Amino acid sequence: MKKILRTAVSGLGRIAWDFHLPQLCRHAGFEPVAVVDPCRERLAEAASRFGVGGLYTDFKTMLDEQRPDLVVIASPTLFHAEQAIAAMQADCDVFCDKPLSVTLTEAEAMLQAARRTGRRLMTYQPHRLNGEARTVRAILDSGKLGKLYLIERHVSNYCRRNDWQAFYRNGGGMLLNYGAHYIDQFLYLTGGKVRRTRCELRRIASLGDADDVVHALITTTAGVLLDLDINQAVALPLPEWRICGERGSALYQDGEWRLRYFAAGALPERKADTGLAAAGRRYPSEPIAWRQETLPESPADPDAYYRCCYEHYALGRPPFVTGDELLELMRTLDECRRSAGELEAEPALHC
Repeated sequence: MKKILRTAVSGLGRIAWDFHLPQLCRHAGFEPVAVVDPCRERLAEAASRFGVGGLYTDFKTMLDEQRPDLVVIASPTLFHAEQAIAAMQADCDVFCDKPLSVTLTEAEAMLQAARRTGRRLMTYQPHRLNGEARTVRAILDSGKLGKLYLIERHVSNYCRRNDWQAFYRNGGGMLLNYGAHYIDQFLYLTGGKVRRTRCELRRIASLGDADDVVHALITTTAGVLLDLDINQAVALPLPEWRICGERGSALYQDGEWRLRYFAAGALPERKADTGLAAAGRRYPSEPIAWRQETLPESPADPDAYYRCCYEHYALGRPPFVTGDELLELMRTLDECRRSAGELEAEPALHC
């Protein structure tokens, strides 16, 4: 008989409404039994649309009365650590939306609570499984570009952000919001550990006080440069991806991948000229037999993440996102803010 996970959702904002609750209702292994939100109107909407019976404005009361198997935390970021630790102390497993927490210190406390209570903790990193990431993985695995040395990721828009994520006090800013997605995606695709991080943060169009322009340059221990550009104040976007290897490059824009590369061993032997007089006063150049390809984006599988969740929480299989990966991401986000001179005092945990 299939194990059914009695599941509660904390927070009825965009991600819970558009993703978590529909996925829970679609997957036969989950039974949504409760929702928590301070807005009673949203609670009533959840009861009407998703048929959830347990409606709560207080998180602890929900834990005491429902004792769910799994708590999905989709509340604003500043509540993640407090609610996750409370849930695990109440003998519940936790699936937390990204970013796992505001700071590395909070993330460490959450993972310590998981070890102490014996509960499972995983976070939502869907960009590991989207169509773009699947295509990048295929390109890298093909070896066509040669040894990888650079990945650029450009995320462009013009948005005068005015919601809770526009304010640092709420755990807002585009570094924590989008950066948590794309830095995790970088590290997942390259399998790298971070050696060095340099970052600049700006607030340009946002109506709050948090960053809406992020430029981070991350160097992995393997020497790969990961260049992340998140710009929410730009009118003309750059290509979403550029991947560079020693024998070629790949570019992604407007739903299409273009590859240009040469075959291994295709270039004739050539020696460096150590003299100071360039031969014939010519600039270095040579003909290259380029190969070119175009690739469509791989199709996404919107149900894949909750299948991974069920396998972990119900069947005890390894987590799709490990504790070490969570810490590496949070450590990198902290280093980005420290490099930019924006790491503020950490909020106290009330748990």
